Amino acid sequence: MTSQTLLYAGIGLLAGMTAGWFGIGGGTIIVPALILLCGVPYHVAVGTSLALIIPISLAGTAASWKLNTVDWKIALACAITGMIGAVAGSFLIQKVPEMVARRAFALFLIYASWRLWTK
Repeated sequence: MTSQTLLYAGIGLLAGMTAGWFGIGGGTIIVPALILLCGVPYHVAVGTSLALIIPISLAGTAASWKLNTVDWKIALACAITGMIGAVAGSFLIQKVPEMVARRAFALFLIYASWRLWTK
């Protein structure tokens, strides 16, 4: 397993854990991470993120696949660890006070938005 694949797997784990913590979709984690950490082009990052949100994003995934913007290697690495992260995150967030969890989520969104705006 290459270091790049491990990075993709780590992104998947983080996406799954935040889904359990905050109830957010993978796009808010995976898209910025692929762009900022991995240098993946924007359209490929979005297409790959859609592939991870099956079955809800099945229609979007099909369109992105047709446009050749889905990287299936990234999708597989993230999906496997994302399922583990979703279970772990759901249990772990129960130990975090609601106000702390909400503020952590807000800070994350502000930071991600700022980084994407200035990058």
